[in-house]
Amino acid sequence: MNSVYGSFGTTIFETMSRLAAERGTVNLGQGFPEDDGPRDILEAAARATLEGPNQYPPSRGLPELRQAVAAHYRAYQNVELDWQREVTITSGATEAIAAALLAFIEPGDEVVLFEPMYDAYLPMVRRAGGVPRVVRLDPPHWRLERETVAAAFSDRTRVVVINTPHNPCAAVMSRAELEMLAELCRAHNAICVSDEVWEHVLFDGAEHVSMLEVMRERTLKIGSAGKMFSLTGWKVGFACGAPELMDVFAKAHHSSPSRHRQICSALSPTRSASRERTSSR
Repeated sequence: MNSVYGSFGTTIFETMSRLAAERGTVNLGQGFPEDDGPRDILEAAARATLEGPNQYPPSRGLPELRQAVAAHYRAYQNVELDWQREVTITSGATEAIAAALLAFIEPGDEVVLFEPMYDAYLPMVRRAGGVPRVVRLDPPHWRLERETVAAAFSDRTRVVVINTPHNPCAAVMSRAELEMLAELCRAHNAICVSDEVWEHVLFDGAEHVSMLEVMRERTLKIGSAGKMFSLTGWKVGFACGAPELMDVFAKAHHSSPSRHRQICSALSPTRSASRERTSSR
């Protein structure tokens, strides 16, 4: 039995979902949307399944969907992406995170993580051979303090994993916080894996700033069409980043047993119809 996974107990997500099902309560332990996705996208997916093709797509994803991802970030975040060299489709965002860590970590490399955190980060870092350096975020504001964050960096730091908007505490990192992290990454020759799957779920006037806007050359951004369109069971994720990062990431993704699904093609024809809905969530 693998010692990394054998040492971990039942995840809090599994525990909360089981308790909610047993008691018939609202499940606040996972990001379940209130409805089952937009009708136009469901209909497009049904047509795509019937009309095909339903065979292996290109390793980095169907061109139509990669183009749609690039168009989305051009429109919403003013980030220009080369869809051919800087976008890869994955089987959900968690697969993208795993591929990124496997691509960028050598055994013994240190990885800066922020706690509380999505429970998949820590076992994936350890399975890749990384050494976690955990920084605790404190309530009620859950902000990054420079002195504490800087103390977690060393000459062995190779990857920093951030999550904004943050799951589970819901804080949104400011541009100043991201710029501070970017300065530390450049000083220590580190790569930032930026988990931004909740980027369209914002409240109270909060503004999402992508790490791609702040440190384009050292950032691999992770996104989720499943989160954007309230279709979490489809497991459609993607990664965006500079070609030098994407080339290595795509190789790790190609070796992943999950890879991506042909159903990804259903999203691209409907993106214009769903933009207004998505941006207001």
